[in-house]
Amino acid sequence: MSDLYPPEFRVDPELPATTDFTVTSVDGRVGMGVRTNKAFTRGVRVAKFTGQLSSKILQHTLQVTPDMHLHDPWFVGLFTHSCAPNCVLDMQRLEIWALTDIGSGELLTIDYSMTEDVLHRQFACGCGSAHCRRWITGRREGPNETGRAYLAGLESKKIKRMVARQPRRGTR
Repeated sequence: MSDLYPPEFRVDPELPATTDFTVTSVDGRVGMGVRTNKAFTRGVRVAKFTGQLSSKILQHTLQVTPDMHLHDPWFVGLFTHSCAPNCVLDMQRLEIWALTDIGSGELLTIDYSMTEDVLHRQFACGCGSAHCRRWITGRREGPNETGRAYLAGLESKKIKRMVARQPRRGTR
């Protein structure tokens, strides 16, 4: 039986338990996350999840339909974002699947752009992936004003670094 969810949500013996997962602080910037206490191989089901249905987009919600969201601030809603995630969610079956081999002690990650059409809050990404998009939005929204300014600032810094690396031409 799950002991990560409150008693009223413990309706399925296949829900995750603290024997298999640990909810933990990631760092001061990210907040809480979920680490696995055992390894999972690519392609296997990691866990089932549950939550409370809501018509509102909240922090820790996952979109089920365009008008319905699942609020889970206890487990899957705490997964950290990565532009190269190690998990994917099946929102019809409420299951988590391993996209890669996941070692014991690793943080479980999902791509937040795949969880909502519109995110509760867009944010700058520092996931470190080679495919990092730098600014995270919902799947059907573009960067907001803050995001556009952030991305423009990154582009400006990139151009300045490129110019600084150009060899100087000597004068005679």
